[in-house]
Amino acid sequence: MFYIVETSEQLDRLEQYDECFIRIVTGNDSYHPLQTYPVLVYYRNKDKGYILPIKHSETFPLRLSDIQAFLNKHTKVYCQDQKYTSYFLQHANLIDLNQTILDQENRYKLFECNTKVHQDFYSDRPYVININELIPVSKHYEKCECLYEQLVKYIGLEGSLEFYTDYATQYQIVEKAGIDLNASKFGRHYDPTWEAYSIENSVIYTSYNLYNLTTRPTNAFNAINFLALNKEDGSRKSFIPRYDLFIEFDFEAYHLILIAKLIGYTFDSNVSVHTQLGQQYFGKEELTPEEYAQSKAITFKQIYGGVQKEYKSVEFFQKIEEYITNLWKEYQDTGKIVLQTGRALHKSKNDFTPQKLFNYQIQNLETYQNVKILKRLNELLEDKLSKVVLVVYDSFLLDYSLQDGKQVLLDIKEIIQSEGFTVKAKIGQNYDSLKLTPYL
Repeated sequence: MFYIVETSEQLDRLEQYDECFIRIVTGNDSYHPLQTYPVLVYYRNKDKGYILPIKHSETFPLRLSDIQAFLNKHTKVYCQDQKYTSYFLQHANLIDLNQTILDQENRYKLFECNTKVHQDFYSDRPYVININELIPVSKHYEKCECLYEQLVKYIGLEGSLEFYTDYATQYQIVEKAGIDLNASKFGRHYDPTWEAYSIENSVIYTSYNLYNLTTRPTNAFNAINFLALNKEDGSRKSFIPRYDLFIEFDFEAYHLILIAKLIGYTFDSNVSVHTQLGQQYFGKEELTPEEYAQSKAITFKQIYGGVQKEYKSVEFFQKIEEYITNLWKEYQDTGKIVLQTGRALHKSKNDFTPQKLFNYQIQNLETYQNVKILKRLNELLEDKLSKVVLVVYDSFLLDYSLQDGKQVLLDIKEIIQSEGFTVKAKIGQNYDSLKLTPYL
């Protein structure tokens, strides 16, 4: 059979295999997946690659539903980016090869497979929304074949898939919610590469990058870093709720509680963690506001930079140092440590110090916990107007509709705090005006 499959009859005649690889080609690679559409699907079984066209002038189109039904006959479907792919096609066992590469190599790989035609078209017309319809099908095929040849050696090497599937699914739900904009304020503070890449009808869509060794996601897209928005210049006023209020649930001492669970240390749940540690630093029961702030600074310096001599008598830090010593010994003896998400950090592929290894473990534990919480939150809000619209390490931002009632907020707080964490709630009419509330 020729490599372009243009009818459902031809699709039905393709030899069936348990496994396959797919890659979605959209209208323009630079647009957010919610701002573009599928042009074709590259499908590769163990013998040959095929183009399944959906919207390209050189071909007759297949229906996306027919391609979906065809893929459902496979036991495993491999792709390069699970979150991106599942915007257009779903599968119960969709496997992310980028995550497999990170597991195996402990580094993210960029594959340069653009043809000269791709390079020239994107250089001359980067903003054209249907640019991939203009590039010949043969060139898309050539590019996809190149990608497959570099990815195929990782097929079958995947480990536990449950976390990566939840990871991609839950952050995609947050992306789909979008964040409403005050267009005039946004225009004064931000200069996106091209507004249409991620903005439509005064709604901006974020895009989480899930390919980091620690699994801790980043979120910079279209020249806007949503995890590092300026808190001082008023630019956060650009982001407004679609419904009634923004409500941010912010963990208190998130990493400290995660570490305490890891090392078997118990804080008094009725007293602020920073107060408890500050009492030991300053040798007094009541801390001034300045001492409380100083306590936080001291604590984080010990955790992320190593324990200084004057604080080695603090039991919490003693247990951390003991844990790091044992963690490092395991790493040296076995050549790896396995993180909470299932990813192994390999000694042969990394240049860690004991402290850096510990820091990576904590960031991974943070992501693991966030995904667990986010899954429960998204399930709770599935039939509600209110949605989680931004996740920033130790906080969840909710676009809240009064129509959902206060009980939803109480349920959210209960979910986040269910494993011994404490959160503070802040409320505001925009992302800049969030203030602590005593009512949650």
